[in-house]
Amino acid sequence: MDFSKTPAERPDGTEAEVFEAEPAPPPGAAGPRRLDPRVRSYWWVRGAIYTVVLGAAALMADMGWFVPRLVPGGWPEGVFGAVVVVVVLTLSVVGPLIAYERWRFALREEDLWIRRGILIRSVSVIPYRRLQFVDTEQGPIARIFGLAELVVHTAAPGTSGRVPGLDADEAEALRERLAHLEPSLDEPT
Repeated sequence: MDFSKTPAERPDGTEAEVFEAEPAPPPGAAGPRRLDPRVRSYWWVRGAIYTVVLGAAALMADMGWFVPRLVPGGWPEGVFGAVVVVVVLTLSVVGPLIAYERWRFALREEDLWIRRGILIRSVSVIPYRRLQFVDTEQGPIARIFGLAELVVHTAAPGTSGRVPGLDADEAEALRERLAHLEPSLDEPT
């Protein structure tokens, strides 16, 4: 992967580095970090639960149980439900493999870098000086796997960042590290 940089001028006249591909790894680090490998199993279990729930709902709609039959006439009973189960199960098995390969994050000198996405790749750079608060989330299934999600919030709505699939202890340590960062002195007033 090419981590080439080009200089760009900031409004205050200083130079900033602009990354043409993906950002350079933080100083002293091997590069952007992967999520904990256990996250794949966590996503597979969550996908299995979705498959059961959506498959049961599709089967009920297909067979006309509890609701009028919603599948167009001419389709044999049970076919629509089976198709939904196969599609959701396939996505639940393949999706975590692809998502795990695509997710990366890096704690750089001045910002948190997050790359994610299965079909549409998204890269977010969240400057530490913009952080309002940092928390961790851990649902019951994630707790079984010993995983947690780091969530960083900024002042602007819809600009929070999430890093799922971290070891619970690592997520808490990162939360504390980010929560105690001092804001940069060069922040405009």
